[in-house]
Amino acid sequence: MKRTYVWPKGHWNWHFNVTHKHGLRVGDLCFVGGQVDVDAKGVPQHKGDLHAQIDVVARHIETVLGHLGADLDDVCKLVMFYVNDGTVDERAALTTLRRHFRGAVPPAIMPVPLPVLAYPGMQVEIEAIAMRKESGARMVRTPSNPKGHWDWPFSHGVRCGEMIWVGAQMPVDQDGHVRAPGQAEEQARINIENIRRVLDGFGAKLDDVCRINTFFVGHGTAKDWARAADVRAHAFKWPGPVGTGVPVPALFPDGMTIRQETCAMLAIDGAHLPRVAVRPTDHWDWPIAVNFQQGVKCGNLIFVGGQVALDGGGKSQFSGDMVRQTRVTMDYIGRVLEAYGAKFDDVVKVNAFYRGGASGETLKKNLSIRSGYFTMPGPTTTGIPLTDIAAEGLEIEVEAYAIVD
Repeated sequence: MKRTYVWPKGHWNWHFNVTHKHGLRVGDLCFVGGQVDVDAKGVPQHKGDLHAQIDVVARHIETVLGHLGADLDDVCKLVMFYVNDGTVDERAALTTLRRHFRGAVPPAIMPVPLPVLAYPGMQVEIEAIAMRKESGARMVRTPSNPKGHWDWPFSHGVRCGEMIWVGAQMPVDQDGHVRAPGQAEEQARINIENIRRVLDGFGAKLDDVCRINTFFVGHGTAKDWARAADVRAHAFKWPGPVGTGVPVPALFPDGMTIRQETCAMLAIDGAHLPRVAVRPTDHWDWPIAVNFQQGVKCGNLIFVGGQVALDGGGKSQFSGDMVRQTRVTMDYIGRVLEAYGAKFDDVVKVNAFYRGGASGETLKKNLSIRSGYFTMPGPTTTGIPLTDIAAEGLEIEVEAYAIVD
């Protein structure tokens, strides 16, 4: 399939050379890597001003999409990582971003509050996935906003073609009040039920989910991760989807412990699409038994779950060593791809969550290694610093999407 890679002239840059590009198109799918408000030399602009940075980042996304033959009205899915010390009005920030999307069906979104981002003064990083026919024709987008769900500036779910994007599902009632505050297991059950209801609006089921990403209150221990992992993992029949679990110091409002998003696929006529799930031999495994898979292939899309430097017994390898763990993690991604006869150059999108603060050097330490696994031009990427990764001794978690002919 034809691939279009984009690096707009004069666009923002990292402080060092990478193979990654800002945008990549394959068929109807357009991927925009995490966009930030920095200049061509990598210097953050509008430091500390969240709303100003949101406006700039939205325009960056629009610029990249324009070079891919699409625009903001084609966006189906957004993830917004933003700095929040507990004083930021998330609704107001989402409203600022929502103004840039004027179509009848706004995209689904996952907002993720964090203590810091990659550089001092950086307040927001946003990635996007859009869909538009290669002929230039717009594709029909259908929303799912179940009755009884809370009011939200964006869609709870969006279907376009065979793709279904479910945005942030949270344990809140229709008035936005947190349910079962502080109770991780019960909130996980509520979230799964909310996901089920959004999917039902498209005639889809949990069995149609290919990827589930979970952002949970955690502080770098397997115990934190396991609190609700059993609930979400066994909500899916074997073989389940791939998953990424990302601990954050806190989710807001107070008492919320978990947010989740999913990507599902369903045939145009409503039929369940067959998929192939893999767990390569001699691979890492979770600390507890789960129905998650390391890879899921549906159609020509390969979903690679969050890969970490654990061994087959769920114990960390090279504890505390970012460089060695990054190599182990990328090698694991290679194994999953190989199981499908795919390679690194089939990858279209990479998301990396690494342990570190607002330091460009910490980002460089892992991004330079990750980037080296791809030939120029490479896939889009988003890199997010975290206080901790999901289990003791871990420094980085990397997930990927690939498309094969």
